[in-house]
Amino acid sequence: MVRLRGRRGVDPDVVRVAPGERGTAQSVAAGLRAASAGQTVLVAPGRYDEELLIDTAVRVRAERGPGTVSLVPQTPVRITAAATLTDLTLAGADSGEPLLRVEDGSAEFVGCDLRGGRIEVSGQARSVLRDCRLTGARLAGLYATGGAAVLLERCVVTDVDGIGLVAGESAQATLRDTWIDSVAGSGVRARGTARIELARCTVVAAGRNGIRVEESATVIGLDVTVSRSGADSVFAFGSARMELTGCRLIDPAAAGVVAADRSQLVLTRCDVDRAGATGVVCRDEAEVGISAGSVRGCAGNGIFVTDHGTVTLTDTALGDSTYSVLHVGGTGRLTATGALVGPSAEHGLHAIGAGSVELTGGWVRGCGLAGLSTADSAGVTATGTVLAANRNGVVVGSDRPVRLTGCVIDASGRSGVQVGVGATVELTDCRIDRAGTAGIVFEQDSGGTVERCAVRDAEGSGIVVWTGASPQVTGTWCTAGAKNALFVAEGGGGRYVDCVFTDSGYPAIHIGAGATPAIVRARIRDTELDVDVDPQAKPVLEEIRLTEVARSMLPPAALAAGSGPGVPAVAGASVADEAPIEEARPTEADLPELLAELDALVGLDRVKQDVQAQIKLMQTVRRRREAGLAAPPLSRHLVFAGNPGTGKTTVARLYGRLLAALGMLERGHLVEADRTTMVGEYVGHTGPRTQAVFRRALGGVLFIDEAYSLVPPGHSNDFGQEAIATLVKLMEDYRDDVVVIVAGYPLEMGRFVASNPGLASRFSRTLTFEDYGSTELTDIVEAQCRQHEYQLADDARIAVHDLFAATVHGHGFGNGRAARQVFQRMTEHQAQRVADLADPSTDDLLRLTAADVAAAGSVV
Repeated sequence: MVRLRGRRGVDPDVVRVAPGERGTAQSVAAGLRAASAGQTVLVAPGRYDEELLIDTAVRVRAERGPGTVSLVPQTPVRITAAATLTDLTLAGADSGEPLLRVEDGSAEFVGCDLRGGRIEVSGQARSVLRDCRLTGARLAGLYATGGAAVLLERCVVTDVDGIGLVAGESAQATLRDTWIDSVAGSGVRARGTARIELARCTVVAAGRNGIRVEESATVIGLDVTVSRSGADSVFAFGSARMELTGCRLIDPAAAGVVAADRSQLVLTRCDVDRAGATGVVCRDEAEVGISAGSVRGCAGNGIFVTDHGTVTLTDTALGDSTYSVLHVGGTGRLTATGALVGPSAEHGLHAIGAGSVELTGGWVRGCGLAGLSTADSAGVTATGTVLAANRNGVVVGSDRPVRLTGCVIDASGRSGVQVGVGATVELTDCRIDRAGTAGIVFEQDSGGTVERCAVRDAEGSGIVVWTGASPQVTGTWCTAGAKNALFVAEGGGGRYVDCVFTDSGYPAIHIGAGATPAIVRARIRDTELDVDVDPQAKPVLEEIRLTEVARSMLPPAALAAGSGPGVPAVAGASVADEAPIEEARPTEADLPELLAELDALVGLDRVKQDVQAQIKLMQTVRRRREAGLAAPPLSRHLVFAGNPGTGKTTVARLYGRLLAALGMLERGHLVEADRTTMVGEYVGHTGPRTQAVFRRALGGVLFIDEAYSLVPPGHSNDFGQEAIATLVKLMEDYRDDVVVIVAGYPLEMGRFVASNPGLASRFSRTLTFEDYGSTELTDIVEAQCRQHEYQLADDARIAVHDLFAATVHGHGFGNGRAARQVFQRMTEHQAQRVADLADPSTDDLLRLTAADVAAAGSVV
């Protein structure tokens, strides 16, 4: 036997390999043959081209550490005993062949560099690799089969033309703190009934899947990062099971997670980010559970469920997907509790086919199409879910009911709930707030129930019911809609019991021709007109109660006992007949005071000159009439062109009073209008609305702000054209009884006047309101100070002037409005500052300083 000689003699536990030295083994193979169980084979530096069989429980170690000993076998190194290899480099001759075969026993590799071939662990063998590097293999870096068990700790597997690690049959592999990158196939693959456990591992740039589990295998992952996979980050197939906790699946070329066949995936506190396709795919009969995680930034859907797949989400955040965040099709099933969904360019939840969805709590926010949408035969049940700031809150297009209980649908860009043709919805204890158009829309032949709900602050009507639709609405409030509280179109129906319709901009209830709604025990409150019923309609109206209703068109038989409008009703009266609030009419004696009031306005020198010229012209016209002479051609209607906040409304009000003082108008009052007060929402509605606002202005000035919005570009069939045609005819019919002033941005007003020959001939004079300069804006702030009993310190006045001088006066600049906002912010800051003083003086309460200006911030 060859033993190591040292200064104190021979170490009985060491066999030294040092070719060319006396008393040592001349080859590694010789050293292995000479060693007994439990001994160490210490290898001197050098390259050893040998065929090796390790069949004794020995330790083989590089004498001088890593990188000094290179074993280059032409055939695989076989290990059949409990051997330990430390700090060795093993290089295979053929990367497609095994470099090491652990066939039996327990092999341990520490600090080894294993190149140019895979490691195979088979049978009942056990293998441990610590601080090792596996590189340059083909087909696989490490392959465990049979009942083998493998442990990798702090290892690197890289540059493999195949799979990083494969466990097949009933093998078990455990990876801890291990790095796998640049493999052509999957990073980790489990087959058969194998089990792979990963902890704190990283899989980077796998050519296919980061982790792949098939057949009946199991993968358990804790704090694993899988990034930049060439296909799906994680793929499960067969009846495999995968459990991932605290993992990150980042930037895969395809999906983040795919569960197929009958596989089961459980993800806890995992993040799926920036998938090149869908975040999580569940198909066939697979099951996926996700809790306390996130799915973000996917190029496809966030979650895609199809076939018979089942997905369960708990407290999961999903959003920023190109397509719908949650997509459920086939006969798939999705259950979500506390999910946070959105934003998305498409739907928050899109259910099609025969898919089923159950939502509990959570919210859906910021989706470009709908927060929740169904089609085909999909069914959705939602309880306590918030759908906010989506283009449409809920769109029902399936032939199965969508059931919402205790949900909030808020700030939808269009409708809050849209029930498609032939579809059905069941809304219970829900709140639909601030819809951009209507709160709830029942399209043709649709239906369903609305029980104990509230529809509030819709920009259109509260509930819209189209032809053939017949919802059953009970105990529901429709409040503060900009249009009708309830709009039943031609041929619409339904039953509405114990409902409240209040504070609507249009008549509380509109009933179109041929409509047959039954409205029973309803309360109509705080509105100008209770109902607008087409003569061809056949409604049932019973026990209606009115509170604070200015005008009623209901027949007495429809009213509940003791009920009536808030003011005496006039038979056949309408909103258009309502007279404006009486004001004291100016007389000629008031003319100097009114002109002084005009002259006192800040800035507007050119406008003042134009108005004064108009007044002188009117005086001449009046004197010619008094002298019995013919009046010259005269157009009193004006265009006010300028940015917001330049005093257009103020000058319009003064202009009306000046004309009344001259006797050119009966009263000189101002009636303000815009597109929303003139344009209706259905055919035949715009004319009466325009007539109504015009009649309220008779004897005074009709001031139409943002008049260009009546002719939006590219909308030739817009109802605004009807409003203009009606306005032009009324201006002709009542040319001596009203002055019309149209106002808006200069460029847009030019387009508006040119849009209709009747407008161009009637609005021949334009007054241009220039933006205020810095000095004028400062004067407005000072005027606000005087009005509200404040004093502007000298340094504060300079600071205000500098603030406005530094502000870009672009399109849409607020002008006087901006000055008033600055004043308000200054007073708010001064209030906070003075509140901190123990005993503020009167001067402290009055004075605004430069510090208050600085706190006011920039001007928008």
